[in-house]
Amino acid sequence: MKHILVLSIILCAISLSAQAQADKAAIKGAAATATTGVGRDAKKLPDTLKWKKGGDISLNFSQTTLTNWTAGGENSLSLSSSANLFANYKKNKIIWENYAFFAYGIIKAGDRKSVKNSDQINIGSRIGYQMAKSWYYTAAMLGKTQFAPGYKYTSTDTIRISNFLAPAYLYLSLGLDYKPSGKVSISFAPAMGKATFVRFDDPVILSSSGITQDLIDQGKKARYEFGGGIVFNLNGNFFSKKVTYISQLELFSNYLEKPQNVDVVWDFQFRIAITKFVAANVRLNMIYDDNQKTFRKEPQPDGSSKDMPHGAKLQVKEYFEIGLFYVF
Repeated sequence: MKHILVLSIILCAISLSAQAQADKAAIKGAAATATTGVGRDAKKLPDTLKWKKGGDISLNFSQTTLTNWTAGGENSLSLSSSANLFANYKKNKIIWENYAFFAYGIIKAGDRKSVKNSDQINIGSRIGYQMAKSWYYTAAMLGKTQFAPGYKYTSTDTIRISNFLAPAYLYLSLGLDYKPSGKVSISFAPAMGKATFVRFDDPVILSSSGITQDLIDQGKKARYEFGGGIVFNLNGNFFSKKVTYISQLELFSNYLEKPQNVDVVWDFQFRIAITKFVAANVRLNMIYDDNQKTFRKEPQPDGSSKDMPHGAKLQVKEYFEIGLFYVF
């Protein structure tokens, strides 16, 4: 019995080793075609490789301390982090692409409280069926929100204008994807639903999130839109992948209300790898949404002033970071 057990263990080890070699060969074979994109030159991809997973994480830190500094200034401390994750599946004509992006950062200047300067949660999933070379029928879902409360700071007041799931955006779409290569893709979604949720009864957060006053008067904390959209994705690299960039442009038009006022979201990331674990990173996020109102002080009948919804404006957020970086 003992010899049978030992023999079984040896055979199991040999089997696992052979499987590991097969997996390694499959991954090596797929690496050469990874840049051609999901769906293109599909016959070259080994059947044994159905999932491709990976991502990167970064951690950035900066600190300034001043002592008897005659030129002026104040101490500061900042910390930011981000993570890009993906898991893509392909078998025959079926593709399933999943990704998640997380970012959070804080900064503390002088004796003031620490505040966040980066906060983002984006999670998306897309499933498709190949109808022709480079073309896919697709159904997609995308969710967006943030981790922590966000505030607008003025010289006299602090106003909370966001929180976790306040707002939260959910997009559901049906359409076509065009993928001529792994570096370019265009998604056409003539049928797209957009839902905006706010989990608080805060009138400022509700208004800034695009929940109209008539919905607030009805006690509702959600807004639903139906329209169409286009998403452009572009990525590439230079100098043996030492310099990489990712760009995603989202356009959405609400068929039911002011379709000419197109919502625009652009995310751009540019990274330079300085060493294996150190990189410089630039991220740019721009948003224009006609339903997301800005606020300004307006005089009230009693002589006081109050922050009131004023109108939509172009929102811009830019980061430049140097710090630890790891790809897996």
